[in-house]
Amino acid sequence: MLRWRDDTNHLSWYKLSFSLVRRNRGSNHCTRPLNSVNFNAGVTRKYAKGKGLKILLVDDHRLVADAMAVMLQDLATNVEVTVCHTTQHALSIIDKKTNFDLILTDMFMPGIDGLGFLHGLKSRNVQAPVVIVSSTENTRIAQAAIDQGAAGFIQKSLPGAEMLSALKKVLQGGKYYPAGFEPVSSNKQLDETAGQDGEIKLGSRQLEVLELMAAGNSNKQIAQLLEISEATVKYHTSQLFKALGVHNRTSCIREGQRLNLINSATDLSE
Repeated sequence: MLRWRDDTNHLSWYKLSFSLVRRNRGSNHCTRPLNSVNFNAGVTRKYAKGKGLKILLVDDHRLVADAMAVMLQDLATNVEVTVCHTTQHALSIIDKKTNFDLILTDMFMPGIDGLGFLHGLKSRNVQAPVVIVSSTENTRIAQAAIDQGAAGFIQKSLPGAEMLSALKKVLQGGKYYPAGFEPVSSNKQLDETAGQDGEIKLGSRQLEVLELMAAGNSNKQIAQLLEISEATVKYHTSQLFKALGVHNRTSCIREGQRLNLINSATDLSE
């Protein structure tokens, strides 16, 4: 049964998908997927015109992902787009030492969200620029993504031509932010927290666990993102509880926010 989604931004992408399919029907603009179509979560499909620009696209909305994969062919003469519908699958591809020139990801997805995905890429020392492509217009969320290393934040309401222009800017080493948005430097000095509220001092790994915890990730997901054991995550969590004088995750996150130890607020829902 088809379900109608009353969402203007997503509706515009649905229309784009159908228009692109019509535009490319009977042409050589975009080849058929190399893999057979599989509608299971996490399926990877590649659209290729030979060796060239390699892009990883992560979006749990299949129709949106397919539309973008077609549109991205206009970025260069030779473009290969690998599409994943879960961040977990995308990370598994990265773990196979697959290199990409550009990574695009949605912000809100089941399991590990866009911020968690950025953490995972950072811990794996991925050098490719990462751009968030989201329907949200919440500047706080855009700032959170930039704080975690995103090279750009593109709203899905942006016209296709402007989106391609923004991506070309990023590929040339630049940054792209929504119109009217001015990113704020997120450099936080731990020395500012030292001597306050009981001489709280946290290590860099504990701060990473705290931020991933604030983003809603479970211990298992944090372990995967940081490439450490779940037991190690539990150890860091217990040390956080002790340092912050709390007894549960919710209180830990709230105290971390109060002390400005977390780059982004926990409520990042649209």
